[in-house]
Amino acid sequence: MKSIYLWIAACCILSACQTTSQSSASINQITPLFSDSVNNLAGKSALPIMHDEKRYWLLTSETKGILLLDDQGQLLSTFSGNMEMLDWRDNIQIDNKEYGLITTTDNNLQQILVLGLDWQTQQLSLMSRLSQPEGQVEALCWYQMPQGHLSVFIADAKGVVEQRIVVDAKNQTLVDVPVHEFIGTLQTKSCAADDEAGIVYLAEENIGLWRYPADPEAELVRELVIAVSPFGPMEGEVSHVDVLDNGDVLVSAPDQQGVWHVEAGNNANAHFIPLTGADKPETSNGVLQSSNLVLGIFDDQSSAYSRAQLNISTTNREIQASEFGSVTPFAQTEPMQVFGDAADDPAIWINSAAPEQSRILGTNKKQGMMLYDLQGNLLQELNVGRVNNVDIRYGFKLGNRTFDLAAASNRTTNSISLFALQQDSGEMSFLSDIKTDLADVYGLCMYQQEDQYHVFINDTDGRFQQYLLKPNNDEVGAKLIREFRVPSQPEGCVADDTNQQLYYGEESTGVWQISARPTKAGARLIATTSSNFVADVEGMGIYNMGGKRYLVASSQGNNSFGVFALDQNNRYLGSFRIDMDLTAGIDGVSETDGLEITSLSLGANLPDGLLVVQDGRNRLPNAPQNFKLVDGVLIKQLIKQWLKN
Repeated sequence: MKSIYLWIAACCILSACQTTSQSSASINQITPLFSDSVNNLAGKSALPIMHDEKRYWLLTSETKGILLLDDQGQLLSTFSGNMEMLDWRDNIQIDNKEYGLITTTDNNLQQILVLGLDWQTQQLSLMSRLSQPEGQVEALCWYQMPQGHLSVFIADAKGVVEQRIVVDAKNQTLVDVPVHEFIGTLQTKSCAADDEAGIVYLAEENIGLWRYPADPEAELVRELVIAVSPFGPMEGEVSHVDVLDNGDVLVSAPDQQGVWHVEAGNNANAHFIPLTGADKPETSNGVLQSSNLVLGIFDDQSSAYSRAQLNISTTNREIQASEFGSVTPFAQTEPMQVFGDAADDPAIWINSAAPEQSRILGTNKKQGMMLYDLQGNLLQELNVGRVNNVDIRYGFKLGNRTFDLAAASNRTTNSISLFALQQDSGEMSFLSDIKTDLADVYGLCMYQQEDQYHVFINDTDGRFQQYLLKPNNDEVGAKLIREFRVPSQPEGCVADDTNQQLYYGEESTGVWQISARPTKAGARLIATTSSNFVADVEGMGIYNMGGKRYLVASSQGNNSFGVFALDQNNRYLGSFRIDMDLTAGIDGVSETDGLEITSLSLGANLPDGLLVVQDGRNRLPNAPQNFKLVDGVLIKQLIKQWLKN
């Protein structure tokens, strides 16, 4: 019930804040699209398109399928079938040839079709058929992803919206790869995507127009753009949405006999354009030409196609190229067993005798500690509680045993959980828990000075504690030797043993540096959050190259990773994102909690080390969280490139 009230409140706010008026655009009289060329189409969409500075028209028809006409109404090509909806993208490369691509559904076959338009011959042909969703398709639209891949959003009668990649841009091949799905709207009438802004719009018949992020790695939130009465200015049903080249949106309102024009990124500025002469304009598709907006209109009452030309004032948007670098993972770990916030922080155990047999420890904060090989295969799991962060140090001696030691923050017991790692295989065994007096343990890292092993652990309230581990016969004890705090919630940390320094993140503020030795010296803020390095600051690790140190820290707020030159007064070098590798079937990385990085060789395949990051949203297709593996050579190349600038 609470969510209903919140939704109503949001709608009331939208209605109160939205400045609506009748557009001052000058519209010429609506005229039949083509008087003689086509008749009895019984369709739904008339889409004006531009190619080589010439205007063409794509029409749907329940009797004749898809029709391509020139601007004078000359029929150029048809593809038979019973079609109502379609979307279009031009200049798509497939097998070294350029096509215009149409996505549509054939109502008779109950299939989603991908049609290609060869501009050299001006002929339409079937390129592929996509697998059918469980529910009847209500709407579909193209979205060209930042990586160049062409995907389609499919909304079905069950309210499910599925995104699939249809064109692999790297290999220029047709594919049918599920990316992810989510619950959209229950009465979806239409969808349209803005490629440049990374937005997909869903028109819900009795509610209004919703805006969603189109990037599968983005946080799934929706925003009501324009609503129907009494919560917004629209009357009756919402039947169609179209996105113009500048990002403005057209929302068809057949009961008002017109269309709403909403400026890109400015929901408060919505103008109504009456379509005089149209009885019930169900769909309105537009194309901008100079200061003119050319509309293709389908009237549901008369079943007629019309055109109109408006003199309209629009603004061109500035497209800013991303300043971030980009890398791709070569492998990923098996996903966690259940959906939800589970995977959190990795650590890399290095097998000094056989580096290619090194291992990855990963925390599952719903279950315990996981052990993977360098291909991401799960080798072992220890169900010891809700472990959060993990770190490793080598050569720990306990009685007559020598092993490598892992420590993890355990939120089930508010303790430090210790694990022994066999030095020849990395196989884990649980040792013991070291109790703390912290109320909600969170981040953790280790520090080693000669034969002394330390653990730093923090609380969500900002407290840090430093423990010195003390071997005692066959048990490991610990002594609290220092405590300090940060102003707000901390998260990940990493210790530089050689330089005896500790780096830790304060989620909302940035990165701090303090002596790793138990002194009374205070901390200093060495990196602050910014427009590129965005809160929350989470996991971090140190990459060594050419005798210099580089801090890599996750910037959870914009799904990126900031790199800082520690030996150049902590200079910010740049940020990078981890994108999908469609050929390998591995999605990109988002909302990273923990990470670990090493520059040490892990065998012939990883001579420059390895970066392991937690992936908060596992796509391609939807799956529980996991960890992604990135070749260290890619990080090395990025750093070298930044250092040249």
